Amino acid sequence: MKGQSQLIGVMLLTLIMISMVGVTYMWGMPLIEKQKSTVEVSNAERLMKELDRKIQSVIKNGGTEKIGNIDIPGTLTMVDNGINDKFELKLETTGSDIAIGKEIYLKGDAEEETYLGNEPSVLKVISKNVNDDNYEVTMTLYYRNVTGSENIYAIDIFGLGKESISGNNHNIIITEGESQSGPDEERDGKPVYISRVNVRLE
Repeated sequence: MKGQSQLIGVMLLTLIMISMVGVTYMWGMPLIEKQKSTVEVSNAERLMKELDRKIQSVIKNGGTEKIGNIDIPGTLTMVDNGINDKFELKLETTGSDIAIGKEIYLKGDAEEETYLGNEPSVLKVISKNVNDDNYEVTMTLYYRNVTGSENIYAIDIFGLGKESISGNNHNIIITEGESQSGPDEERDGKPVYISRVNVRLE
């Protein structure tokens, strides 16, 4: 009888422990997934801001900048169509802290052009619901024209290498593009000066 009681006691304790682990798993996994998604979105934002910083450094100082051995949290695509050059980073998450369907501006604003003294870069993010549990987050980095009292300044990005990259161990190399001393064109009676930058995705 004593041995049976001990056996029953051990079995009850085991069942209680299994139940507790199961409950913890059920409650804990959504929190872990949410934390993981938050980290992925933060990493994506950090990468896009670093890319912007390197591009603007090359525009101001010339030379070459590199972002090396990076892990892309999603797929980074360079869109080079001669007019609206931009970078898009898309990733899927199981949770989103971003308002669904609403454009959030992390840098800049919705204005197509800005005035001298303001940042030319715009970094916006939008999230959409793919299904009940998954969200697609898209971060877009682009550059708008800057208007001064006498001149207009623009940034033209040439995509080199791959059109898009994803996964681990990638490089992004930014170099000074072809330069010229005079304005490229004239618009609204103002000369337009274009800074050219080459961006290679590897």
